[in-house]
Amino acid sequence: MKATMFQGPNVKPMFTVEDVEEPKPKANEVVVEVEASALCGTDLHILDGSLLSKAYKQPPLIVGHEWAGTVVEIGGSAKKFEIGDRVFSAPSFSCGVCKFCLEGRPNLCDNRGVFGLHAPGSNAEYIAAPQESLYCLPEGISFRVGCLMGDTLGTAYHAVRRIRVQPGDTVALWGLGPVGMTIAQMAKVAGAAKVIAVDVVPSRLEQIIKLGMADLAINSKEKDAIKEVKELTGGVGADITIEATGVDLALGQAFDALRKGGKLLLVGTHSKNYNLWSLAVMYREISIIGTFAHIPAEAERFINLVESGRIKLEPLITHEFGLDKVNTAFELFMARKTNKVILYPKKQ
Repeated sequence: MKATMFQGPNVKPMFTVEDVEEPKPKANEVVVEVEASALCGTDLHILDGSLLSKAYKQPPLIVGHEWAGTVVEIGGSAKKFEIGDRVFSAPSFSCGVCKFCLEGRPNLCDNRGVFGLHAPGSNAEYIAAPQESLYCLPEGISFRVGCLMGDTLGTAYHAVRRIRVQPGDTVALWGLGPVGMTIAQMAKVAGAAKVIAVDVVPSRLEQIIKLGMADLAINSKEKDAIKEVKELTGGVGADITIEATGVDLALGQAFDALRKGGKLLLVGTHSKNYNLWSLAVMYREISIIGTFAHIPAEAERFINLVESGRIKLEPLITHEFGLDKVNTAFELFMARKTNKVILYPKKQ
């Protein structure tokens, strides 16, 4: 099969397209013909080497963990799917036997692995995956949308459940990447009265207002985001702030824009510890909540949101390429000239 091979940090070209052996399913796995595979911000942490120390495999690697496709082969004990089924995948796989897996929280699995990091990923014509990591993709949902559901959508859905948005809440969100934009939509679905979007990329701020995903948009390079949020809430601050950038400055702004008794949700990946002023947390009774990936019990509901049209993922897609253009795709993505980028293994 054709597969993109990441050669390692600082190697040029970053990727080569090579002929490699097609995967064979283990007993509990299926092999899927990949119809669409999306680039993700987590991939950039693989490319810069910051996640490679945690990997069981080292470059060259087939990266990619957001994907959808068609089942073409089934392992001996896999009973969940049949050949020809349309599926999409969670970004990771779990052991099924640790404390957290048994509690129904495989996103916290002690032995969790990620496609494209701990096992071959989806930027290839075929991928093998444990059946437990896969979900049925309804006929009415395209593969290009389906590949965004297991990570982009699942992460956003779980995040809003964790922070418990209530009808009437004012939510201020830092970061309008694909997950951030989906969180904004999800907050609206959950009943937020006002969603305030903060970013530094003008096109993203324009898009989120145009698509009705937020009520107000603030360019934090041009305006004081904290001051703006406070003014928009009568000087009180937002009920909920969400940090989805991984940028320390944005985290500090999200903290300071909260009202007393408010809730801060951490979605972005930060490379270092950040001082959240423990005295302020105590005196203001701030709740700081983490969120990570999603759990299988949530899948049916977030699938329904896409089927019903209440959540729209199609507008997040800005660029599409065949595998042969993988270096171009990642160069644009790394330069923040895209939103969601899709690779199509069948398109050359």
